[in-house]
Amino acid sequence: MKKRTLRPLVLGAACLLPAAALHAQTAGQSPQPGQLAVQPTAEPVGQYMGQSMGISAIVPVSPAQSISQPFPPVSAYPDEGEPLGLRLRARGGVERDSNVLRTATGEQSDTITSLGLGLRYNQRFGQQRVVIDAEAARFDFDKLGLDYTTLNYAGALYWRLGSRWEGVASADRRQFRDVTTNVGGIVNRRTERNEVIEANYRLGASLRLIAGALNSQVDNTTINAWDGSPQVSSIRLGAGYESGTGSSLVARYRHGDGEYRNTAAGSDFKEREAELLARWVVGPKTTVNGRIGRLEREHTGAAVTRDFSGTVGGINATWDATAKTRLLVGWQRDLGAYLLGTGGYQRSERFYVAPVWRITTQTALSARYERDRRTWENVTGSTDAGRADTFNVLALGVDWQPRRNVGVGLQYRTEERDSSAAGANFRANVLGLSVRLTI
Repeated sequence: MKKRTLRPLVLGAACLLPAAALHAQTAGQSPQPGQLAVQPTAEPVGQYMGQSMGISAIVPVSPAQSISQPFPPVSAYPDEGEPLGLRLRARGGVERDSNVLRTATGEQSDTITSLGLGLRYNQRFGQQRVVIDAEAARFDFDKLGLDYTTLNYAGALYWRLGSRWEGVASADRRQFRDVTTNVGGIVNRRTERNEVIEANYRLGASLRLIAGALNSQVDNTTINAWDGSPQVSSIRLGAGYESGTGSSLVARYRHGDGEYRNTAAGSDFKEREAELLARWVVGPKTTVNGRIGRLEREHTGAAVTRDFSGTVGGINATWDATAKTRLLVGWQRDLGAYLLGTGGYQRSERFYVAPVWRITTQTALSARYERDRRTWENVTGSTDAGRADTFNVLALGVDWQPRRNVGVGLQYRTEERDSSAAGANFRANVLGLSVRLTI
């Protein structure tokens, strides 16, 4: 049964934006040292615009996107100090991958070249702010016939009416090669889309009411991907408190209707989630963000064996140890569907740490280590019953900005999977070089 989505509503809201904005998009300022080479575009917890408490304009990083690369380089989050107006971007890169198909044996190495063209529009109109970011990219493989083209975008209208009403209307699309799914040489292309319309009403200086509508959609080219290919349309309500120091506490409840898009094995389902989000500004150098919630998914008909529920959430902390060093550390727990076999679901628990050392104003060293433990829970009718995978990813990067509008990034990355499933282990080493021009 085909579900209605919120995309027409969100796109209708986008028509209120200037025509120039509708054709803009991408991380518009010059690449920041320590950011180009190894860091994802967003973190799973606590990325909220300061004046729009509880609004999820920044999309969480899924377990699949967190480990896979390249990270889609788009964001609707307005960076502090970012110049206003329209900016264009071009980037090119080359990387050598020792095991493109992520296989246990018979590894095939290849050289992958990429070219991306994008633009970003960031502008204020009175109390309103528009951020639109997009990039089209082409990836060519020297030996294997895996060439593909992507279009990634993220756009948001941050609005305010008077002193009491504020909110966001946003839409984003991220497509990437999901290396965590590869089994037996299958390459999965994953596309994640999200649309959000959400509003805050101020009851006073610190208290707010929150209401919104959301639509999320995932498309995978293989059925055994993390969480299948669900589409969920939801309504969300909540309330929040924000202190004068910037710390906040938000409680929200979401109810959604969903379906799986890539298989007849699934069915329609109902989804409920209650969550508590907290942001603690420890001091000028340290911020801690946390989220804890309970997610429940109930299927219809004979697919009740796919029902699951449990705790989701995570915590992360950012510490600016010195004027030149920053440390991000976090832990995240997610639940996802499993559509092979006759029942069950998947669970992901991942830990990550990412230090950055800005050696000079032009050069930075960065690193990211991530460990993701995935387990297959209550699985029936499949050889994946009792399966457990552990991913370990380590990335080291150097970013150099010889000119204000030119950035160069060098990265070395190693990935490995240790799986209880026969033939699912792999190890890969990737060395990459990228150049970016912004005007």
